[in-house]
Amino acid sequence: MRPRGIGQRRVRHTLVALMVAALTLGTSTSAGAGGGAQGEGGSAGGKLTDSFRGVTAKTIRLGIVIIDYEAIKDFVDFHRGDQEETAQIFVDEINDNGGVGGRQIEPVFQTYKPVPGQEPSALSLCTSLTEDEEVFAVLGVFIDFSGDAQLCLTRDHKTIHIGHELEQPWIDESPPGLLLTPENTKEELAASLINLFKAERTLKGRTVAVIVDQDAESRATEIVEPGLDGIKGVKRGSTAVLTVTGTDTAQAQSQLDSFIERWKTEDVDTVFMVGLRVSAAQFVEKIHAAMPKVRFITDASVTLAQAQDLQLAGADPNPYDGMLGIEGETESERWAKKSPELQQCVDVWEKATGKTVLGPDEVTPDDDGRVAEIYIAVEDFCGELLMFKAIAERAGPKLTNRTWQKAVDSFGPIKLPTTSPASLCKGKYGAKDGGRIVKYDTSIGTSGDWKAVTKIQDTSGGKCA
Repeated sequence: MRPRGIGQRRVRHTLVALMVAALTLGTSTSAGAGGGAQGEGGSAGGKLTDSFRGVTAKTIRLGIVIIDYEAIKDFVDFHRGDQEETAQIFVDEINDNGGVGGRQIEPVFQTYKPVPGQEPSALSLCTSLTEDEEVFAVLGVFIDFSGDAQLCLTRDHKTIHIGHELEQPWIDESPPGLLLTPENTKEELAASLINLFKAERTLKGRTVAVIVDQDAESRATEIVEPGLDGIKGVKRGSTAVLTVTGTDTAQAQSQLDSFIERWKTEDVDTVFMVGLRVSAAQFVEKIHAAMPKVRFITDASVTLAQAQDLQLAGADPNPYDGMLGIEGETESERWAKKSPELQQCVDVWEKATGKTVLGPDEVTPDDDGRVAEIYIAVEDFCGELLMFKAIAERAGPKLTNRTWQKAVDSFGPIKLPTTSPASLCKGKYGAKDGGRIVKYDTSIGTSGDWKAVTKIQDTSGGKCA
């Protein structure tokens, strides 16, 4: 069982995403505190009307998507308990305390299987929620590497989606402000990591090569490579673009062999892994065997799971040891000193169920060997609903896509249960702002974990201030 530690928050959904990749390859208004003007919908005291699809004078229809963890129980060692019950608790709390600007949330729950080829899928849920249920917005996690499900909502059906594990190109293809996340996009993570390296002078005197697969190449060419070129004292090695197709990695392995020989002649001592696929153990072990002194960098935090798997398997040395990455506040830190927003979420769930929410350092396996990570379900459903509530109320009584977009684009700082600092504004639709450099340390626990190298700081550059 992989222990819960500093990296657990960032890998909570990407562990599911990693499993899918493996299958593919083989009620508090304080949550909305922030700057910005009232949306064109007017003041909170305005008359409520049937203003838009899914919005009446009395209700807002919200789609809430749920992952079927039973469908993947053979691949992941955790689940989220009764997710619909947890989400309904927070819906009831909001509704019992005035709703969203006077309107009651009318939830539409739908569950999907995050396994390629199985139905219902994330894409089929999009069609059902938008064309059949005609919801105003959809909250929750869609595991879809192609982005088809997310873009089906926002681009094709002009439906708001607050989700997770988003990529900037999907946001760019969507109408402004309709595709949002309380976290970072993958591109924002890469840019933030580069900014931290620059500020902390972490890579001074090093020669850095970049490795990426064909699907993440734009992130390397548009963010990572220019960012490294802008860091004083850093030399650059060649960029390796590997062609990874299905379960066949023969071509990628051959390509990597050629780049390793080139990197040796360039005196490369650091390899920046862009994206999830190229951080796989088969590539990392090959590089380490040929260049044992190389230090790795990853912009995909789920790489931690792969490092821990090797450690549990007895790898000595573990080629990931010393790998650098980016993380924000740890789960243990967050639960040891809960923000008012997170404490409110916990209090609401505990009052409704009569149970205690066990934090990341308290959970243990069930009889079936899986861990019930209720605390993550509480964080996610409560956080998504509070984020929706804050923006919708800023939009005013005439709630439409247009007033929602204006509210998002002028929002500024926003208080969320799991993300601090955080902000939203025009062009910035990933709310999370805080980050720090971390290092994988094999000496922590039985499987190793991230260890903080720097303090948490605002990596957004004050864009939404």
